[in-house]
Amino acid sequence: MTGLSEKWCKMTFEELEQKLPNGFHDAAIREINCDFIGRSVVVGMDLLTGGPDDPHSELYRPGRLRVAPVYLFFIEPPDPKYPFVPNGSHLKVDGDSIKVGQNAEVDRLLPMLPQNATTYRFFLEKWNAFLYLAGGGVELSWDDGEAFI
Repeated sequence: MTGLSEKWCKMTFEELEQKLPNGFHDAAIREINCDFIGRSVVVGMDLLTGGPDDPHSELYRPGRLRVAPVYLFFIEPPDPKYPFVPNGSHLKVDGDSIKVGQNAEVDRLLPMLPQNATTYRFFLEKWNAFLYLAGGGVELSWDDGEAFI
């Protein structure tokens, strides 16, 4: 469908984002699972795979983003002025690399991470807040189901 392999291991968030047709733009989170013993976080998400010239430009494909070993995982509190109460729908997101100066508390944590850590944040639109992740590497696997529109 998109010419992407079924799984990538030990990539950075940025490398993975470059391999996806639309990066993490307009992605939607379905679920987040944190395995503290196994030191991993798995984010079930639907990724926009349709391109602007594609007849199905709004084509999404379900997959799982795995961060392992996970070094940092937290979600900022939702903005109380936003409708943050879950309503049974996806949580729309866009993402970007974590940069010094975006969040003072995160700035204090970054020097404590291993030098090879890959870091990323997802903006949670419905909450007006960010999900922060850092780990030794990321991988993406597509769910067995077909892509959907």
